[in-house]
Amino acid sequence: MKDRFIEQRLKLAGGKDNIGYVQRDMSITTLTLHDYTRMDLSVPTAPDLDTDISITDGKYCVKFRDEDAYIYNTLLGMGVEQQNRNSMQETTIKGKKTYSALYFISDVFRPLMPVLLGAAILKIILGMITVINSLSTEDASLIGSQTWMIWNSIGDSAFYLLPILIAISTAYRLKSNLYVATAIGGLMLYPQMTTVISSGEEVHFMGVPLGSQTLFFSAPLWIIVTIGAASWLEKRVERISPSALKGILAPALILMIVVPIVLLALGPVGTWVDEHLSGVIESLLNHAPVVLIMLLGAIMSLLMITGLHYWLFPILINELMTNGFTIVLPAMLAAFVAQAGAALAAGLRSEQSEFRKLAFWASGTALFGVTEPAMFAVNMRRRAFFYAAMLGGMVGGLYFGLLSVKALVIGGSVSLLDIPFYIEEGTFNMLHTCIGVCIAFGGSGALAYWMAGRTANHKSV
Repeated sequence: MKDRFIEQRLKLAGGKDNIGYVQRDMSITTLTLHDYTRMDLSVPTAPDLDTDISITDGKYCVKFRDEDAYIYNTLLGMGVEQQNRNSMQETTIKGKKTYSALYFISDVFRPLMPVLLGAAILKIILGMITVINSLSTEDASLIGSQTWMIWNSIGDSAFYLLPILIAISTAYRLKSNLYVATAIGGLMLYPQMTTVISSGEEVHFMGVPLGSQTLFFSAPLWIIVTIGAASWLEKRVERISPSALKGILAPALILMIVVPIVLLALGPVGTWVDEHLSGVIESLLNHAPVVLIMLLGAIMSLLMITGLHYWLFPILINELMTNGFTIVLPAMLAAFVAQAGAALAAGLRSEQSEFRKLAFWASGTALFGVTEPAMFAVNMRRRAFFYAAMLGGMVGGLYFGLLSVKALVIGGSVSLLDIPFYIEEGTFNMLHTCIGVCIAFGGSGALAYWMAGRTANHKSV
């Protein structure tokens, strides 16, 4: 199957000998041809081949979407020359620039989707069993058993190791050392680091306070930035290193310079959030709860990218213990459901079968509490989808705030499975929860579909 996959593309390009050089940028592999008349245009170019033929600087180029770099690596293995990276600064698809920070983050997450979606399905099944058990009057010996704990561990393992997976994927795209990236990604999972930072005592590194949330440092954005800095330093050090130190000096300098600098830069941020975030949220809860819920519904995705959402959980628990309910959790529900709606619209808009499949699965898992595939791999692919998800979360949060929707229990996930925990006797709390969910889902989906439709080049997803 793979051989035929390559044969079709070589036939379209006029054979291996007609390829001057090959370049890969993000998820696009570009072949620059010697003679365009040798191309075999009888080979179908759409939709399965996902091909664009264009003229760049007077040269004929054939561009293939190549998510896993299979075409690129195969051609290099066949002896096709690699183009100098400086000769083409950016890749475009049908004249549209594809590079952006959001797109790059999405590109990092795309290879992780099989394991994340597989783990998400297991987590959803376990969540359904938990909800059914909580509503049942019969005693279930499975819940809380060692077998159950192991099943939960299997489902959580991929997400627990997500910082390492992100680091590896980022390093692969930047052609950096995968093993150094693995060590960086695993830093905040190291038991001693976790114990020290989460001990409740003020922790300092070289005199700089680090804050109390270990997972903040392993948020997707900071992992990607750290690996990017490491890749930059590695290439420059390897270029000037004597042969005796090649492959040794660069990793040593990365661990001694890049990682400490990132910790020193993020430490004050974590400390500031420690000192001020809870006060800001408490003030808004008391004086402008509707504004708070609306804002959280809108910016929850940004909080997740930067790791700031970890500070919300202590606030949720404190609110539940003090008042017997929480109004912050519904804002998170609106944001997560909005991601699902935007991902569904992205799938409906796309003409690529693989992306549609990913988007539909991601939308489904987001409705049941696993939002990473929808947010990172689908909605970040285009700003229209990402912004639509934020707006949908804002509208859903506004409805929840105006109707004073509250969660009476913190469930295992922020998802549709938690809706039974919004039941409050003598009120329409659960009804308003369902309406708000529909508003967030439908609003983000409609906005994403409409905003994507305004862009003529929607095939670039």
